[in-house]
Amino acid sequence: MFKFDKAQFAFIIFVFVQLAAQAQVQLSPKAKISIFTIAPGRADDPLFTQFGHSAFRVADPINRIDWIYDYGVFDFNAPNFYVKFARGKLKYMVAKRNYDRFEAAYRYYDRTLTEQILNLDSIQKQQVFDYLETNNLPENKYYLYDFFYDNCATRLPGVIKDALGTSVQFDTSATEEQESFRDLIEPWLTRHRWGDLGIDLALGLPTDKIASRYQYMFLPHFVKKEFDKATITKNGNTKPLVSETIIPYEATPDNGKGPLIGPGIIFSLFLFFVIAITYWDFKRKSRLRLLDFILFLAAGLVGLLIIFLWFFTDHSATANNLNIIWALPTHLIVTFFIFSSKKKTWVVNYFLFTSIVVLILLLSWYFLPQPLHYSMFPFALALCIRAFYYWFFYNKIT
Repeated sequence: MFKFDKAQFAFIIFVFVQLAAQAQVQLSPKAKISIFTIAPGRADDPLFTQFGHSAFRVADPINRIDWIYDYGVFDFNAPNFYVKFARGKLKYMVAKRNYDRFEAAYRYYDRTLTEQILNLDSIQKQQVFDYLETNNLPENKYYLYDFFYDNCATRLPGVIKDALGTSVQFDTSATEEQESFRDLIEPWLTRHRWGDLGIDLALGLPTDKIASRYQYMFLPHFVKKEFDKATITKNGNTKPLVSETIIPYEATPDNGKGPLIGPGIIFSLFLFFVIAITYWDFKRKSRLRLLDFILFLAAGLVGLLIIFLWFFTDHSATANNLNIIWALPTHLIVTFFIFSSKKKTWVVNYFLFTSIVVLILLLSWYFLPQPLHYSMFPFALALCIRAFYYWFFYNKIT
């Protein structure tokens, strides 16, 4: 007769538990699979909440299952978290969590929840569920996040297409509106004008590519909209993919409008200040060196950030950024000579070159293939004025 000590017995129990956990769950006929859309955050919520969120729900009362599969999760404790995030190398993952806690969290933050129950038969439900479970395994759950092409929203139609194949049809046609990715994110940033500026400064020409209707689904709002229009074929019959839409929680009205003072006002006031100081400098035959130092230092730092995002990260949308025309990183070099009282010909010529380049940019501002943020127009004009005055000062006044 075999005898087991406590350690061996505990190990056997552990093995059986693990095997049971890995055993495939067969969904009951009462199971349902649905798409959850979480509305954007409120006006005073952080910027990242303004685009909303998407997730899967699998509910089966017979098997006591009510799980959310969330593809928008990352680990704050990952080694070199901020470096990886900045360089586009941070891995996101799918996380399975209890639905009640999921709903309670968004009720707490007062964000509307919309559930679209999918019109699937038992076989199709099992296929989607098995796909989600396989995707949730440690070796499969991680992926490299891309804001436009691979995020918590794009993963949902991707899962459905992978699990169900050609039986599901989404609208992949071109759009009449001919909107770019940049156009599509603009409406969600109206209450975060400073965040809108930061995003516009970081994103380059790839953001201005015209998106197809299927590509619209990088935003949760369009996941909900396109799933409503999608169809599924079962036994030769084509039916709507969504059988029912319910709202488990509706948020209270949000009348917030964001900050009263946006970047447009700030930089316009700054431009008037620069014009006034330049006129004062001209009358006194002087040059406020501190103003030039701050102006060109700021522009150079923005240029350095653009170069970093363009060449040293994996972010596909930050390449070919035309903001580099006014935000040259070389501005950082000339800041070292701004306080010098000695005339250096190459520095003077550099400022003349800068004024000409920025002037051409300003004249073509609204005709560029990449729309530059409106609030940077007065800043670039201020840069042009001070660059020209630097040249003028050393050639006409001194």
